[in-house]
Order: sequence, then structure tokens, then C-alpha cells
Amino acid sequence: MYKIISDDKDKGGMRMITLDKTDLIEAMTDFKNKGYYLTCLNGVDMKDHLDVIYFIHNFDTNDYISVKVSTNDEHMPSLTKLFRVADWDEREQYDLMGIVFDGHDDLRRLFLPDEWVGHPLRKDYDLKKVQYVNMDSEGNEHVSFDEKEGS
Repeated sequence: MYKIISDDKDKGGMRMITLDKTDLIEAMTDFKNKGYYLTCLNGVDMKDHLDVIYFIHNFDTNDYISVKVSTNDEHMPSLTKLFRVADWDEREQYDLMGIVFDGHDDLRRLFLPDEWVGHPLRKDYDLKKVQYVNMDSEGNEHVSFDEKEGS
């Protein structure tokens, strides 16, 4: 049985629970069996660790719950086998936050080219290093850097 680390309510009354990432799959399976569906997920850079917040909703009871899970190693179990809707949200968080969702079948960048360096929503992202996306005649994107900037 999974252990809930904390169970609170936010200002609007939504239940907020915190789990250890080793309990994520078991807990989300339990919530799915109780009629909850994943509506979205978001990554948060807390400087010393990353949080992933999962928002789940039960359409029958109109009950919303946010589930927070932290990671110190940028890895999180993928929920794509449990909730197909997690596919693009996990790819977005991988692309922009650098969170690796272990077990995701197609974890690749969603918005930025493969050559892009870094993850723009991380607090340690170097905003002074300018990157340009150029497209060749065949429609392939390539990233180049401004040699004068961020040196």
C-alpha cells in the first residue's frame, strides 16, 4: 500500500496530496480504479529538486485532486501506460524542464529542436546564451549559437 506523505487542501478547497515517487504508479492506479482521470501534469523547478504536480479529476463526483511528487535525480516514472493523456504532457516537461519519464515509449522534445541545449523553464537555464533555429531547404531544423553572447 502506498503512503501519503501529506494530505492538505489548497485555498480553493482542492485536495493536495504528496507522495514519494516510488509510490506514484500504485497510487495513480488506485485513483484510476476509483474513477479518477489525469487531466494534466506540470513540472516545477525548486532549485534543489524538481516537483511534478499531477491533476486528477473524477467526473462522476466532480472531485479534483493534485498529486505532488518530488525528484532529486530528474527521473520520474511515466504514467503513459496508465493514462494515455500523459504522453504529450510528459514530453512537454521533458523538453522544457528536463524531467526524464522512465518507461515513456517516445520521450523526445516536443517544441524545441533535438539540437537545442538546455531546458528553458529551469532556473539554471542560461538566458544569455542565444540560440537560433534555422531551417535548411529540406525543412530540417538546426540550432546555431551567437558566438558573442553568453561567452
